[in-house]
Amino acid sequence: MPSSLELGLESLKANDIDKAIEYLEQATADLPQEFAAFNYLGAAYARKGLYNRAVGTFLAALNLKPNVPSVHFNIGLAYQADGFLAEARQEFEKALEIDPSYERASEALKALEVQASQEDLSDQACAKHTNEPAVALCGWCHLPVCEECKTMVQGKVFCPRCAEQVSREV
Repeated sequence: MPSSLELGLESLKANDIDKAIEYLEQATADLPQEFAAFNYLGAAYARKGLYNRAVGTFLAALNLKPNVPSVHFNIGLAYQADGFLAEARQEFEKALEIDPSYERASEALKALEVQASQEDLSDQACAKHTNEPAVALCGWCHLPVCEECKTMVQGKVFCPRCAEQVSREV
């Protein structure tokens, strides 16, 4: 008969999150020294939107097996989803300290920086159209741009002037 850990992992893979949580909570009770049980339970909590529980459970996994970059990455994702951007940044940076080649953490850190800069725009106006709210920062000069001025070049946002310059260089 499969263990509660195996059943929890199967349920998690099948996206039956409530069942996964039920089995994995049992697995952590039955196997309090099993890193995988806590790691998968943290993932199940995160998928359910229970970010606070996810962080606590991932921290329990780290107590069993310190310095696992993927767990720091997962904690960072949970913090980010819950709106704690500074904490998320710290966790992504910890993951990269442990494994500098961890691409997912590096990409998440870059995306977090973009998210943080976008949130900082809430009270800014476009540099050209001062009566229009900013929706992004130019990827070159970092000036705020409104929806009208926002110009995309290779998936990145630029003001019209910088977009012209970047397009010439590409």
